[in-house]
Amino acid sequence: MALRMNSFIILVCLLNHLVACEPQCSKFDYEEKTLAKMIRTEILVEQVMSDIKQLKQQTNDAVTSMESMKTELRESIQSMHVENALKLEEYNNTIMKWKDRLKIKPDVVFLARDPTTQSPSHGSTIIFGTTMYDVSKSYDNSSGTFTVPVAGVYAFTAQMCLNTGYNNHIYHAIVADGQIVSNSLTYDGDTRFCNTAQAFVVLEQAQTVYVSALHTSSTPLRENHSREWCTFSGVLIR
Repeated sequence: MALRMNSFIILVCLLNHLVACEPQCSKFDYEEKTLAKMIRTEILVEQVMSDIKQLKQQTNDAVTSMESMKTELRESIQSMHVENALKLEEYNNTIMKWKDRLKIKPDVVFLARDPTTQSPSHGSTIIFGTTMYDVSKSYDNSSGTFTVPVAGVYAFTAQMCLNTGYNNHIYHAIVADGQIVSNSLTYDGDTRFCNTAQAFVVLEQAQTVYVSALHTSSTPLRENHSREWCTFSGVLIR
């Protein structure tokens, strides 16, 4: 009987010992762990949100920087276009100037002689009826008029040979585009001689040049085929 009682007491003590060694899982312990886990999750979420916000700001800054660079590049390109356009216009103007200078102009030279009358009237055009040569075909020996074939600087010469006789004279002029550009008075009562008027004129295409008898005596001109020529000539200088 005593042995059974001792064995029961020992068994009870062993059970109590085993129960005391097992971990306790109370409601308070669960809530505490849950709260700690929520806190850690909240901290992690806040960190992620902070990282996202920072990344968004960096993205916005990058976009702003790219827009600024785009604007600067557009303005730079526009400035280059304007500058290049001005340079191109300047180059074109320079090329056109050199083109005009280097443009090969046709040969223009003529010589006419032998007035159709030795007694030209006051203010009339002296017509030189014989064309010696006319490279550009610009002198009309039926009207005595030279028509400018190409713009440029020209030299003209008009030579008059005076006939003998009392108070014999001829006052003649080279007329270009309606304006007297050179004149000469040939006068002598006893001696035959020739006198020349010369002019250098800048002319435009289609303008005309001729020799005008401004004032004359009755028969002032002399044309000796072997010795004395009355002539009208012109040449394009440049």
